[in-house]
Amino acid sequence: MGSGYSLNNQLEEAKELLDKIPPKNYISWNSLITGYLEYEKFDEVFEVFSDMLLSGEQPNKSTFSSVLCACASLASLERGKNLHGKVIKLGFHSDVFVDTALLDMYAKSGNVESSEKIFKRTPKRNEISWTAMIQGLAENGFAEEALAVFERTKSIAPNELILLAVLFACSHCGLVDKGLHYFNSMEKVYHIQLNARHYTCVVDMLSRSGRLSEAEKFILDMPCEPEVQAWAALLSGCKTYRNERMEERVAEKISELAEKHPEGYTLLSNVYASAGRWLDVLHKKTNEGKRTEEKQGM
Repeated sequence: MGSGYSLNNQLEEAKELLDKIPPKNYISWNSLITGYLEYEKFDEVFEVFSDMLLSGEQPNKSTFSSVLCACASLASLERGKNLHGKVIKLGFHSDVFVDTALLDMYAKSGNVESSEKIFKRTPKRNEISWTAMIQGLAENGFAEEALAVFERTKSIAPNELILLAVLFACSHCGLVDKGLHYFNSMEKVYHIQLNARHYTCVVDMLSRSGRLSEAEKFILDMPCEPEVQAWAALLSGCKTYRNERMEERVAEKISELAEKHPEGYTLLSNVYASAGRWLDVLHKKTNEGKRTEEKQGM
Protein backbone atom coordinates (compact mmCIF):
# COMPACT_ATOMS: atom_id res chain seq x y z
CA MET A 1 0.00 0.00 0.00
CA GLY A 2 2.89 2.35 0.83
CA SER A 3 4.38 1.76 -2.62
CA GLY A 4 1.02 2.61 -4.17
CA TYR A 5 0.88 5.93 -2.34
CA SER A 6 4.46 6.75 -3.33
CA LEU A 7 3.93 5.95 -7.00
CA ASN A 8 0.81 8.15 -7.09
CA ASN A 9 2.52 11.16 -5.50
CA GLN A 10 0.63 10.65 -2.24
CA LEU A 11 3.88 10.91 -0.36
CA GLU A 12 2.57 12.32 2.89
CA GLU A 13 0.08 9.47 3.09
CA ALA A 14 2.91 7.02 2.38
CA LYS A 15 5.02 8.56 5.16
CA GLU A 16 2.13 8.44 7.64
CA LEU A 17 1.58 4.80 6.80
CA LEU A 18 5.28 4.08 7.19
CA ASP A 19 5.30 5.70 10.64
CA LYS A 20 2.56 3.29 11.73
CA ILE A 21 4.39 0.15 10.62
CA PRO A 22 6.14 -1.64 13.51
CA PRO A 23 8.82 -2.60 12.70
CA LYS A 24 9.73 -1.06 9.35
CA ASN A 25 11.97 -2.95 6.94
CA TYR A 26 14.20 -1.85 4.06
CA ILE A 27 11.38 -2.42 1.55
CA SER A 28 9.08 0.13 3.19
CA TRP A 29 11.94 2.65 3.62
CA ASN A 30 13.03 2.22 0.00
CA SER A 31 9.53 2.65 -1.37
CA LEU A 32 9.22 6.05 0.30
CA ILE A 33 12.72 7.13 -0.79
CA THR A 34 11.93 6.09 -4.37
CA GLY A 35 8.67 8.02 -4.28
CA TYR A 36 10.34 11.25 -3.14
CA LEU A 37 13.06 10.77 -5.77
CA GLU A 38 10.52 10.19 -8.53
CA TYR A 39 8.83 13.51 -7.78
CA GLU A 40 12.13 15.37 -7.28
CA LYS A 41 11.65 16.01 -3.56
CA PHE A 42 15.35 15.60 -2.89
CA ASP A 43 15.52 17.11 0.59
CA GLU A 44 12.85 14.66 1.70
CA VAL A 45 14.94 11.81 0.24
CA PHE A 46 17.76 12.70 2.64
CA GLU A 47 15.38 13.11 5.57
CA VAL A 48 13.92 9.64 5.08
CA PHE A 49 17.39 8.16 4.56
CA SER A 50 18.54 9.77 7.82
CA ASP A 51 15.49 8.38 9.63
CA MET A 52 16.24 4.97 8.17
CA LEU A 53 19.78 5.04 9.55
CA LEU A 54 18.58 6.23 12.96
CA SER A 55 16.07 3.38 13.07
CA GLY A 56 18.90 0.88 12.80
CA GLU A 57 17.74 -0.47 9.43
CA GLN A 58 20.69 -1.14 7.13
CA PRO A 59 20.45 0.42 3.63
CA ASN A 60 20.86 -1.91 0.67
CA LYS A 61 22.10 -1.36 -2.88
CA SER A 62 18.77 0.08 -4.04
CA THR A 63 18.76 2.57 -1.16
CA PHE A 64 22.22 3.89 -2.04
CA SER A 65 21.41 4.07 -5.77
CA SER A 66 18.34 6.21 -5.07
CA VAL A 67 19.97 8.53 -2.53
CA LEU A 68 23.02 9.00 -4.77
CA CYS A 69 20.67 9.99 -7.60
CA ALA A 70 19.28 12.71 -5.34
CA CYS A 71 22.86 13.85 -4.62
CA ALA A 72 23.58 13.98 -8.35
CA SER A 73 20.46 16.05 -9.03
CA LEU A 74 21.53 18.57 -6.38
CA ALA A 75 25.25 18.34 -7.29
CA SER A 76 25.78 17.81 -3.57
CA LEU A 77 29.40 16.64 -3.49
CA GLU A 78 29.82 16.68 0.29
CA ARG A 79 26.76 14.49 0.82
CA GLY A 80 27.90 12.27 -2.03
CA LYS A 81 31.34 11.73 -0.49
CA ASN A 82 29.71 10.84 2.80
CA LEU A 83 27.52 8.27 1.06
CA HIS A 84 30.54 6.92 -0.81
CA GLY A 85 32.17 6.19 2.54
CA LYS A 86 29.09 4.27 3.69
CA VAL A 87 29.00 2.33 0.39
CA ILE A 88 32.61 1.19 0.92
CA LYS A 89 31.99 0.35 4.56
CA LEU A 90 29.01 -1.87 3.69
CA GLY A 91 30.77 -3.51 0.74
CA PHE A 92 28.51 -2.29 -2.06
CA HIS A 93 31.23 -0.51 -4.06
CA SER A 94 31.58 -3.36 -6.57
CA ASP A 95 27.90 -3.32 -7.56
CA VAL A 96 27.41 -1.93 -11.07
CA PHE A 97 24.28 0.05 -10.20
CA VAL A 98 25.78 1.64 -7.09
CA ASP A 99 29.00 2.39 -8.98
CA THR A 100 27.03 3.99 -11.80
CA ALA A 101 25.13 6.16 -9.34
CA LEU A 102 28.45 7.16 -7.74
CA LEU A 103 30.14 8.09 -11.01
CA ASP A 104 27.07 10.05 -12.09
CA MET A 105 27.05 11.92 -8.77
CA TYR A 106 30.74 12.83 -9.06
CA ALA A 107 30.36 13.89 -12.71
CA LYS A 108 27.37 16.13 -11.99
CA SER A 109 29.31 17.66 -9.10
CA GLY A 110 32.20 18.47 -11.45
CA ASN A 111 34.61 15.88 -10.02
CA VAL A 112 35.39 14.09 -13.28
CA GLU A 113 38.59 12.48 -11.98
CA SER A 114 36.71 10.56 -9.26
CA SER A 115 34.00 9.65 -11.75
CA GLU A 116 36.56 8.13 -14.13
CA LYS A 117 38.28 6.21 -11.33
CA ILE A 118 35.00 4.56 -10.36
CA PHE A 119 34.19 3.77 -13.98
CA LYS A 120 37.57 2.14 -14.59
CA ARG A 121 37.32 -0.10 -11.52
CA THR A 122 33.71 -1.17 -12.13
CA PRO A 123 34.13 -4.90 -12.90
CA LYS A 124 31.01 -5.46 -15.00
CA ARG A 125 29.94 -2.31 -16.80
CA ASN A 126 26.52 -2.19 -18.45
CA GLU A 127 24.85 0.17 -20.93
CA ILE A 128 23.78 2.51 -18.13
CA SER A 129 27.30 2.89 -16.74
CA TRP A 130 28.75 3.53 -20.23
CA THR A 131 26.02 6.11 -20.88
CA ALA A 132 26.59 7.85 -17.54
CA MET A 133 30.34 8.12 -18.19
CA ILE A 134 29.90 9.52 -21.71
CA GLN A 135 27.33 12.06 -20.59
CA GLY A 136 29.31 12.97 -17.46
CA LEU A 137 32.40 13.79 -19.51
CA ALA A 138 30.34 15.80 -22.01
CA GLU A 139 28.60 17.81 -19.28
CA ASN A 140 32.01 18.89 -18.02
CA GLY A 141 33.30 19.87 -21.46
CA PHE A 142 35.37 16.76 -22.23
CA ALA A 143 33.80 15.92 -25.59
CA GLU A 144 36.77 14.13 -27.14
CA GLU A 145 37.21 12.01 -24.02
CA ALA A 146 33.47 11.19 -24.12
CA LEU A 147 33.74 10.03 -27.73
CA ALA A 148 36.84 8.00 -26.87
CA VAL A 149 34.79 6.19 -24.22
CA PHE A 150 32.07 5.59 -26.80
CA GLU A 151 34.56 3.98 -29.19
CA ARG A 152 35.23 1.43 -26.47
CA THR A 153 31.53 0.49 -26.25
CA LYS A 154 31.57 -1.14 -29.68
CA SER A 155 32.57 -4.41 -28.07
CA ILE A 156 29.18 -4.48 -26.30
CA ALA A 157 27.04 -3.26 -29.25
CA PRO A 158 25.97 0.27 -28.16
CA ASN A 159 22.25 0.84 -27.74
CA GLU A 160 19.99 3.84 -28.35
CA LEU A 161 20.68 5.27 -24.89
CA ILE A 162 24.45 5.29 -25.44
CA LEU A 163 24.05 6.90 -28.86
CA LEU A 164 21.80 9.55 -27.33
CA ALA A 165 24.59 10.37 -24.88
CA VAL A 166 27.02 10.64 -27.81
CA LEU A 167 24.73 13.08 -29.62
CA PHE A 168 24.42 15.05 -26.36
CA ALA A 169 28.23 15.21 -26.13
CA CYS A 170 28.55 16.48 -29.69
CA SER A 171 25.74 19.00 -29.20
CA HIS A 172 27.07 20.53 -26.00
CA CYS A 173 30.66 20.69 -27.21
CA GLY A 174 30.06 22.02 -30.74
CA LEU A 175 31.12 18.89 -32.63
CA VAL A 176 28.37 19.18 -35.23
CA ASP A 177 29.94 17.23 -38.08
CA LYS A 178 30.89 14.36 -35.78
CA GLY A 179 27.40 14.40 -34.31
CA LEU A 180 25.80 14.20 -37.74
CA HIS A 181 28.15 11.36 -38.64
CA TYR A 182 27.08 9.36 -35.61
CA PHE A 183 23.41 10.17 -36.20
CA ASN A 184 23.61 9.00 -39.83
CA SER A 185 25.39 5.82 -38.71
CA MET A 186 22.82 4.78 -36.13
CA GLU A 187 20.61 2.71 -38.39
CA LYS A 188 23.18 1.66 -40.99
CA VAL A 189 26.11 0.79 -38.75
CA TYR A 190 24.66 0.22 -35.28
CA HIS A 191 21.19 -1.01 -36.35
CA ILE A 192 19.47 1.27 -33.87
CA GLN A 193 15.95 2.55 -34.52
CA LEU A 194 15.91 6.34 -34.41
CA ASN A 195 13.35 7.98 -32.16
CA ALA A 196 12.15 11.53 -31.53
CA ARG A 197 14.76 12.15 -28.83
CA HIS A 198 17.61 11.49 -31.27
CA TYR A 199 16.10 13.92 -33.76
CA THR A 200 15.64 16.54 -31.03
CA CYS A 201 19.30 16.20 -30.08
CA VAL A 202 20.34 16.89 -33.68
CA VAL A 203 18.09 19.98 -33.81
CA ASP A 204 19.70 21.20 -30.59
CA MET A 205 23.15 20.54 -32.03
CA LEU A 206 22.46 22.48 -35.23
CA SER A 207 20.72 25.33 -33.38
CA ARG A 208 23.54 25.78 -30.87
CA SER A 209 26.02 26.12 -33.71
CA GLY A 210 23.94 28.73 -35.56
CA ARG A 211 22.90 26.46 -38.43
CA LEU A 212 19.30 27.57 -38.01
CA SER A 213 17.97 27.06 -41.55
CA GLU A 214 19.41 23.56 -41.54
CA ALA A 215 17.82 22.88 -38.16
CA GLU A 216 14.41 24.13 -39.31
CA LYS A 217 14.53 22.02 -42.48
CA PHE A 218 15.62 19.03 -40.39
CA ILE A 219 12.53 19.37 -38.18
CA LEU A 220 10.18 19.76 -41.15
CA ASP A 221 11.65 16.66 -42.84
CA MET A 222 11.47 14.44 -39.77
CA PRO A 223 9.70 11.11 -40.40
CA CYS A 224 8.08 11.28 -36.95
CA GLU A 225 6.21 14.09 -35.21
CA PRO A 226 8.74 16.49 -33.67
CA GLU A 227 8.82 16.90 -29.91
CA VAL A 228 7.97 20.31 -28.53
CA GLN A 229 11.53 20.30 -27.18
CA ALA A 230 12.88 20.25 -30.74
CA TRP A 231 11.06 23.48 -31.59
CA ALA A 232 12.14 24.96 -28.26
CA ALA A 233 15.79 24.17 -29.07
CA LEU A 234 15.43 25.94 -32.42
CA LEU A 235 13.71 28.90 -30.76
CA SER A 236 16.59 29.20 -28.30
CA GLY A 237 19.02 29.17 -31.23
CA CYS A 238 17.02 31.90 -32.95
CA LYS A 239 17.33 34.07 -29.87
CA THR A 240 21.05 33.41 -29.49
CA TYR A 241 21.77 34.30 -33.12
CA ARG A 242 19.07 37.03 -33.32
CA ASN A 243 17.08 35.60 -36.19
CA GLU A 244 13.84 37.40 -35.34
CA ARG A 245 11.93 36.34 -38.44
CA MET A 246 12.50 32.64 -37.81
CA GLU A 247 11.96 33.19 -34.08
CA GLU A 248 8.42 34.44 -34.62
CA ARG A 249 7.70 31.56 -36.97
CA VAL A 250 8.97 28.96 -34.54
CA ALA A 251 7.23 30.57 -31.54
CA GLU A 252 3.96 30.43 -33.45
CA LYS A 253 4.53 26.73 -34.14
CA ILE A 254 5.12 26.01 -30.44
CA SER A 255 1.93 27.90 -29.59
CA GLU A 256 0.04 25.67 -32.03
CA LEU A 257 1.56 22.56 -30.47
CA ALA A 258 0.63 23.84 -27.02
CA GLU A 259 -3.01 23.44 -28.03
CA LYS A 260 -2.38 19.69 -27.88
CA HIS A 261 0.48 19.62 -25.40
CA PRO A 262 0.19 22.17 -22.53
CA GLU A 263 3.86 21.74 -21.60
CA GLY A 264 4.62 23.73 -24.76
CA TYR A 265 3.60 26.92 -22.95
CA THR A 266 6.02 26.17 -20.12
CA LEU A 267 8.86 25.53 -22.55
CA LEU A 268 8.11 28.68 -24.51
CA SER A 269 7.87 30.73 -21.32
CA ASN A 270 11.21 29.41 -20.09
CA VAL A 271 12.92 30.32 -23.36
CA TYR A 272 11.43 33.82 -23.32
CA ALA A 273 12.33 34.28 -19.65
CA SER A 274 15.97 33.40 -20.28
CA ALA A 275 16.10 36.25 -22.80
CA GLY A 276 14.33 38.72 -20.54
CA ARG A 277 11.08 38.95 -22.53
CA TRP A 278 8.88 39.07 -19.44
CA LEU A 279 5.85 40.48 -21.24
CA ASP A 280 5.82 37.43 -23.49
CA VAL A 281 6.14 35.20 -20.42
CA LEU A 282 3.15 36.91 -18.82
CA HIS A 283 1.12 36.58 -22.01
CA LYS A 284 1.88 32.87 -22.41
CA LYS A 285 1.23 32.09 -18.74
CA THR A 286 -2.08 33.96 -18.92
CA ASN A 287 -3.12 31.82 -21.89
CA GLU A 288 -2.01 28.70 -20.07
CA GLY A 289 -4.06 29.68 -17.03
CA LYS A 290 -7.13 30.35 -19.14
CA ARG A 291 -6.89 26.96 -20.79
CA THR A 292 -6.55 25.26 -17.42
CA GLU A 293 -9.68 27.06 -16.18
CA GLU A 294 -11.57 26.07 -19.34
CA LYS A 295 -10.65 22.42 -18.85
CA GLN A 296 -11.68 22.50 -15.22
CA GLY A 297 -15.00 24.06 -16.18
CA MET A 298 -15.75 21.38 -18.73
